[in-house]
Amino acid sequence: MTYEEVVNKLTNTDFFSAFAGLYGMRNMLRHFDNPQDAIPCVHVAGTNGKGSVCAILDSVLRRAGYRVGLFTSPFLYDFRERIRVNGEMIPEEDLARIGTEMFAFTDKQPAPANQFELLTILALLYFREQKCDIIILETGLGGTFDPTNAVTAPVCSVITNIGLDHCAVLGDTIEKIAAAKAGIIKPNCDVCVYPVCREAETVITSAALRASAPIHFTDPDEVRELEPVPGYEHFSYRGQEITLSLRGKHQQLNAATAWEAIAVLNEKGFYLSDRDIETGMNTVEWPGRLEVLSKKPLIYYDGGHNPQCARAIADWFMQTAFEGKHITVIAGIVENKDYRSMLKIFASFADELHFYRFDNKRALSSEEADKLCEEFNMKRIFQLADACADYIAKAKKQDVLLITGSLYLAAEAKKAVTEALQRKQDT
Repeated sequence: MTYEEVVNKLTNTDFFSAFAGLYGMRNMLRHFDNPQDAIPCVHVAGTNGKGSVCAILDSVLRRAGYRVGLFTSPFLYDFRERIRVNGEMIPEEDLARIGTEMFAFTDKQPAPANQFELLTILALLYFREQKCDIIILETGLGGTFDPTNAVTAPVCSVITNIGLDHCAVLGDTIEKIAAAKAGIIKPNCDVCVYPVCREAETVITSAALRASAPIHFTDPDEVRELEPVPGYEHFSYRGQEITLSLRGKHQQLNAATAWEAIAVLNEKGFYLSDRDIETGMNTVEWPGRLEVLSKKPLIYYDGGHNPQCARAIADWFMQTAFEGKHITVIAGIVENKDYRSMLKIFASFADELHFYRFDNKRALSSEEADKLCEEFNMKRIFQLADACADYIAKAKKQDVLLITGSLYLAAEAKKAVTEALQRKQDT
């Protein structure tokens, strides 16, 4: 099969078809001689922040000289972003070759595998082939029955911030969602936990006690603000100075949670010096999280897609030096998200709020979009490219634009801004 054929087959497979357990996943992995157990692993779950924590850990480990496999989801700009070794995406020819080998077996199974199961298998096979020293696995949905949970003995598990998202699958309470995330906790394996609410903490602590798993809570009181450094988060955690390249106060706690995992890795035989931590956090890149798409005019994109993300974005905008600037927000949110709560949060700091009903099978109906625009006094955007071009043509020095609401918007937003900037330069 060609690269295009493998990708087409994967993308036309249900991403999360209903599965009630890991029996099928483990059976498929067994056929491939259990690649999930061949390499030490850090397993990361959570509602928000898990991608950022994965990126930080990847950056620090690579700075220390380790060969690191990184599996994350979803992708923003290139399908291969999900599977990386030492920061490099899996080559097309390797994806095609391993995908062909995988399908030769999985296509014969009585129960069809879903897309995320197939992606997980493909990633694990590639990481083993590449002889990685350690792999970082981000769950796709929940934890207990997530395909990545076929890993039996991670070096460390990490649970990031927990909130109400994917409620139809994981449950409609914090306790139910926390229980799903805590499903990644393994017997006697250390678990590091972001500062979660009391209800989630109780559930996670109980799961760790049942598994005799040492638990390490990130301590927000140990996060100390230091003199501001433009474009970075500058703070200390447990006495270590950190200049973090990811923006937003919430990223400080994500970095602190990664620090706790790094401390566990050091105890388990990895060597990550203070210098490795400082350099790794200073240079980490994670697209789609308050990503700068343009400096003149200043345009940000953030894939935040639930109220917790929206609040983190709002806090950053209100705490950053944007006083006196005119802030425009273009929000594109799909129907299965709490879009009203998100729009209320965006309206709390935006001078102008627009709504973009982008092309997606889960987009709001046109009628609902019109009702929302009337309810929130928003302008409705019909073509993002035209809106960005118009904004850039008229933008003043004090103007700031944020495009947000969904990770599905990433590629379209970047293309729209890039083409609009080029068009302005050509005129």
